[in-house]
Amino acid sequence: MTAARTGPGRPREFDEGAVLDAAGEAFLLHGYHATSLTDLTTATGLHRGSLYGAFGDKHRLFLAVLRRHSRLAVDALEADLANAATPMDGIHALLLRQARKAGQHMAEGRGCLIANSTLEMLPGDERVAAVIAGHHRWREDRLTEVLELARAQGQTGAAPPRAFARFVGTVIEGLWQLGRTASDPRQLTEVAEAAMRALR
Repeated sequence: MTAARTGPGRPREFDEGAVLDAAGEAFLLHGYHATSLTDLTTATGLHRGSLYGAFGDKHRLFLAVLRRHSRLAVDALEADLANAATPMDGIHALLLRQARKAGQHMAEGRGCLIANSTLEMLPGDERVAAVIAGHHRWREDRLTEVLELARAQGQTGAAPPRAFARFVGTVIEGLWQLGRTASDPRQLTEVAEAAMRALR
């Protein structure tokens, strides 16, 4: 629990993760620039003093939301790998999950916070760029490790694992972009399966 002062008296306590998730939904629906303070207080259930007292101004709140989104994405990727029988099965699970999420989120008019923020705020916002670059760098490094193991086990070809890792990252970003216009979510799954064939 995080305590935030709302003025004289006792601090107000709230679940920081839940508040950041709620603020993230507001940013997903409206975009960073169009999200108003009213949108954020309505989504989180906090007054302005509590919200900004805990997280700072709107931009710092957004950075906190973006960092949490990145951590949750990391956890989901690690779960894909941990629950798979082989390294390549883990990557397959990752791509299929991203395809499903891209279709679901776009149908709901939301999308991916990292992809949306890249389009809306870069170039031009160095702090947001640093968070997004750090997320992509971690994903590339982790996928490189997985693909090195897959190659050692004879599950994939001779292409450099880091190049394959960048390819997987590019496919993931492309799935979210395709999801903006795809008329059938099966198109996204077809892309994920084609990527797996390329990795073999």
